[in-house]
Amino acid sequence: MSTADLDIGKEALVSIAAKFTMSAFGFVGVMIFARVLGNAGVGRYYVALSIALMLVRVSAGLGNAIKKRVSEVETGSSEYLGLGLAFHALYVGVVTAAFVAAVPALPVQGITADDVLGIVLVFSTVGSFQILNRFYAGIGFPGRSFWIDTVRSVVTLAFQLVLLLLGMEAFGILLGLAIASAVTAVVVAVVCGVRPALPSRETFAYTGEFARWSIPTSVVNDVYKRADPLLIWWFVGTGAVGFYETALRLVLPASQLTASISNPLEVKVSGRSSLGKGVREDVANAMTYAGLLGIPMFFGALALPDVLMRTFFGSGFGEGGEALVGVALFYVFYIYQLPLESAIDGTDRPELTFRVNFAGLLVHVPLAIVLAQRYGLLGVIGATLVAEVFMFLAFQYLCRELFGGTIFPTPIAAQTVSGLAMFAVITEVRGMIALDYWLPVIVLVGVGAAVYFAVLAVASSHFRLTLANVLGPVYEQVLARRGRSEG
Repeated sequence: MSTADLDIGKEALVSIAAKFTMSAFGFVGVMIFARVLGNAGVGRYYVALSIALMLVRVSAGLGNAIKKRVSEVETGSSEYLGLGLAFHALYVGVVTAAFVAAVPALPVQGITADDVLGIVLVFSTVGSFQILNRFYAGIGFPGRSFWIDTVRSVVTLAFQLVLLLLGMEAFGILLGLAIASAVTAVVVAVVCGVRPALPSRETFAYTGEFARWSIPTSVVNDVYKRADPLLIWWFVGTGAVGFYETALRLVLPASQLTASISNPLEVKVSGRSSLGKGVREDVANAMTYAGLLGIPMFFGALALPDVLMRTFFGSGFGEGGEALVGVALFYVFYIYQLPLESAIDGTDRPELTFRVNFAGLLVHVPLAIVLAQRYGLLGVIGATLVAEVFMFLAFQYLCRELFGGTIFPTPIAAQTVSGLAMFAVITEVRGMIALDYWLPVIVLVGVGAAVYFAVLAVASSHFRLTLANVLGPVYEQVLARRGRSEG
């Protein structure tokens, strides 16, 4: 099947199941880490992880370029895989040598030699996995690539818990991620079924045309994302980083859903645009449900900020309730950018996404430094909100140039109304019951979710039609399999 004919709904459904499974395991891990290490220990882990993942972005950016090229119709793949693996091996060697030279200067701001070792292990193994898994998505299996990432999350948590029980603390959590990433990288290499080959000059040049923008974009994106915990660590301390990162984990499922839609969208847009076909309808459909979870999560955080933090991460995290509200709000603007960025990349215009993200970074960092000195943690979150709104508006402007107009479908209004209804119900019920135990909190969250989706089903005919189109074929397949088994 050509990537131009990719079924985004089917691939998104496969990806969503994988992403939610991955998110569940990751969330369980964060809950355990928070209770064992405390907010300062969790903060130290996330500072080291932030540095490692910033380094990974160079290889991830090349992975995006490779995914774009192999997703084009009638494009060979073995040379692109060879190019990606060879580049990452060279990059690992250079960065490792730089870290070895820097070891005598440690510790710096609490970062020790053990943390540096963990950083090197994580960035080298996760980078290899990123190259391979993005290649696998590009050759027509975006949904399966998400499931492989899910397997990595499960294996990661298993290794991390074992190493945590052995008393290795933050370093053990880093080491567990590195081991799991190495194992699953090997798995992806096997299931791809593609033997890497030495890249020709033409392959190198063609990849470079996209990579010269996708790598800087990937780096800028990650510097932007990691700037928050690093600035909070520098100006406020590791305890505040613990509040920020745990709050982020509560709203993460919203972006998991959007990424599940955006990843196959980019592959399909790449295929269709390489044939000169239009893509606006596909982009609009993806935007319609980008905030399906982000909107109710914001209203839920607004209704139960301290309760959610305290229930999931421990009594010491209740003070992070205000951070949760701020994070949930800027996340709404963030997730609506993901389909637009994927679509623009898919049309082979990576320089545009780079410029928007770089401009966002220039807005964010100076403002965050100023506000952090005055308002601490909430100042950094406020700066992020300003930057996210700016980038969302910039991407909408680009849609006018590339896709014939801004893209913000009307069904989003029904999702917002449903979120407000959920907020009203939760706020009313909260005053009637004691929320000092996890069970009533979970029940109240479930009631809120039920209200949200019930109101949405009544208010939005588009939502009802989408459920029928996406879940209908799945239901038919289940019935067919049951009929064959009974026959």
